[in-house]
Amino acid sequence: MLAKFKLPNAEVWKTFPPFDTPVPPSPFENEFLNKIYYASMNVTTPLTIAIIYFTSVHFINSIIRNKQIAKYNSKTSSESKVDITKLDDKKLQKILPTVPNSIAKTSIFKLFVFLHNVFLCLYSIWTFLGMSHTIATTMNLFEGNFLQSLVNYQPKKLDIFLHSVCDPKIGIFSRLLTNEKGLHNLEVFGWWFYISKFYEVLDTAIILLKGRPSSLLQSYHHAGAMMCMWAGIRYQSPPIWIFVVFNSFIHSLMYFYFSLSCLKIRVPNFFKRILTTMQITQFIVGGSIAILHSFVWIVDTSHVISPDNLKWVSCISTPDQALPILINVLYLLPLTALFTAFYIESYLKKKSA
Repeated sequence: MLAKFKLPNAEVWKTFPPFDTPVPPSPFENEFLNKIYYASMNVTTPLTIAIIYFTSVHFINSIIRNKQIAKYNSKTSSESKVDITKLDDKKLQKILPTVPNSIAKTSIFKLFVFLHNVFLCLYSIWTFLGMSHTIATTMNLFEGNFLQSLVNYQPKKLDIFLHSVCDPKIGIFSRLLTNEKGLHNLEVFGWWFYISKFYEVLDTAIILLKGRPSSLLQSYHHAGAMMCMWAGIRYQSPPIWIFVVFNSFIHSLMYFYFSLSCLKIRVPNFFKRILTTMQITQFIVGGSIAILHSFVWIVDTSHVISPDNLKWVSCISTPDQALPILINVLYLLPLTALFTAFYIESYLKKKSA
């Protein structure tokens, strides 16, 4: 047995990470990417962008809502009007017209939206397939290299997998992959995925330009994702692989659906319902697996003397690695509630009506 489950290392969860933890060295050779990498690892970068994004969106929301009300009042006869002051936000969305910006009516804008969705679809597929291949290759390296010192041991796939995601020396964060196989590790895939969270705010810009307010679900989702990915990559916390793999898979389907919508290809309603269900499932399952990492203990591969003399270390071995788990779980709780409310409003209430 090379991995086992037992109670987390209590000391790890009692201490707040030190503020002077060194930033992991850049995985890039390009000087320009190095500068962006180190700038992005400063907590003020995602925090500032997230705050500006969130506050700006809700400021613009109020402007759009006022324009919608003005358009509604001017286009609706007095006999047909309802007292909108008594309606909640969801009912307002149903009766108020859109107020698209003039840019949103152009062919160039529509082409941009299509290309934007296609790009994110292809990027998500690349990330999902690449990261899955990285995990599989790491497992093969571990089984072929490290287990030679334990010739009489027959490893289980779970042992090999847990070592691959938890071991800092030979795992998916290590540069063994890049040095021996020329593959991207989680440092690279994870950092690009983190950067993609800034680009994804264009989703919100598109909604606003089309003349519709952006929901709290949308803005909270994007702002929180920036901070979660920053924490996971900054402190190289093993469970961040879940965010990268699960989310890239869901996004590949989601942006494929958006791309089809841009082409006016009608997608069955059940597909949209399945997508929302999968999103909620990834939050619950992904968050649970992230917490489960705290209970995983693996053999320290740098202290193997014999099969009878093994040193055990926790998968979450430092306060630095524990912090991203806390951030992600605290982020996922409200997000799951918001998505569940959206699911009920969009599918269950419509069906009962």
